[in-house]
Amino acid sequence: MKLPYGEIKDNMLIMKFSTADFSIASVLNAIKIHIDVIENMGVTFLGAQTDIVAGPTPVFQPVPVIAQFEYVSKGSAKDTLEKVYKVVWQGIVASFPDETCWSDAKESYAAFITAQADLLRARVEASKE
Repeated sequence: MKLPYGEIKDNMLIMKFSTADFSIASVLNAIKIHIDVIENMGVTFLGAQTDIVAGPTPVFQPVPVIAQFEYVSKGSAKDTLEKVYKVVWQGIVASFPDETCWSDAKESYAAFITAQADLLRARVEASKE
């Protein structure tokens, strides 16, 4: 079953976010808020990761943040995983910062990316010598 930002395959729920909108920290925080509810539904949180983009990329290219859950109980996996999907999105909404904090975080992230690019440029220049 396809969901707007993820999919259910057998007993697995795979949720997809983008670093353009959410950091892995905000995704994990949203899951943490409701992890007890998720576990009581017979679902195990298997982890989350960011995808690595192969090859050269622009300084900032959003990458997917992927969170995976497994239904380990009896009964309808599909129905339960659909509920988990909704619970995680409730956590995203409940834990998302206000506009000022979010824009400050984006500004800090942009400065971090710029610093990484400067470091990479310096390494490339140093290796040419």
